Amino acid sequence: MLLVMIVHADFLALGYPSVDDISNAPISSFIRCFIESLSVVCVNLFILISGWFSIKFSIDRLISFLFQILFICATMTCILSAMGMLKEISVGYFWKEFFGLYWFIISYLVMYIFAPALNYFTNNERKENIEVFLVLFFILQTLFGFILTKYNDFFAKGYSPLSFMGLYVLGRYLHLYPNKFISQKPLTDIMIYLGMSLCTTILAIHSHFINVYMSAFYSYSSPLIIVASVYLFLAFSKLSFQNKLINSIAASCFAIYLVHCFPVFFKNIYLAKINEWFTNLNILPFFLFTALWIFCIAIFAVLIDKCRLYVWTLIKSKQIANNNN
Repeated sequence: MLLVMIVHADFLALGYPSVDDISNAPISSFIRCFIESLSVVCVNLFILISGWFSIKFSIDRLISFLFQILFICATMTCILSAMGMLKEISVGYFWKEFFGLYWFIISYLVMYIFAPALNYFTNNERKENIEVFLVLFFILQTLFGFILTKYNDFFAKGYSPLSFMGLYVLGRYLHLYPNKFISQKPLTDIMIYLGMSLCTTILAIHSHFINVYMSAFYSYSSPLIIVASVYLFLAFSKLSFQNKLINSIAASCFAIYLVHCFPVFFKNIYLAKINEWFTNLNILPFFLFTALWIFCIAIFAVLIDKCRLYVWTLIKSKQIANNNN
């Protein structure tokens, strides 16, 4: 989730480096592109995690997920209304922004509904058949979701439920069938992740000179980004430690996305502040202010979600008591 916030704090807040930026400030442009390359694995990571552990579909879990979205959105609406930031916002504009910024929710819900079928396929199909499926899937996605998107983009550059389901199956495969390619030392995984991110950066820096939009190299369907996502995930999958604080934060991590991407807050506060600091501050103060800003919003979101968990616990307790009566 912190990587999601960093992705948004870079190119969305400041824009893609232009040809002039790359020519006049090559080091700054390279750093920005490299940071984007390192962090754009965020969405793919979330889906790989879902596939690795597998989604246990249930109506209660689905209702809990929808309640989290409703609670966070209601809370943010109250806060922004109290600040007077929603007075001049039309309902039409708000909902357009809502479905645009919360695109992930729609794609994830579709994948969630298909999760039982995906689990059945990976749990019961032969290993070789799963491998054939994955190879064919990612070849097709690379062709029609990365290279030939101008002509036909079924995969929506990795934003679609179809892309999510492919990554989900990949996550299950990595968990069920470890092999020599994925059983390396964590340091090797990190080096591959950094190498793929560096390749993405170099291609992005030279995109203007090969007449390709820089954004093309940062689509979630990019094979370089998918490989980087896999190996960053594998590096952490091999670490073993227990921490109650991390587990507590992890239980509320999705709220970080819901809070900072909330319509009006996202553009008028989150991105606007970062853009203001980039324009008016030197590089070191800018990084410090942005890092603190991201940290504070993340903590704020987690605290809101702890309230949501408390309310949800009360609702469930009351429901159980009513059922017993």
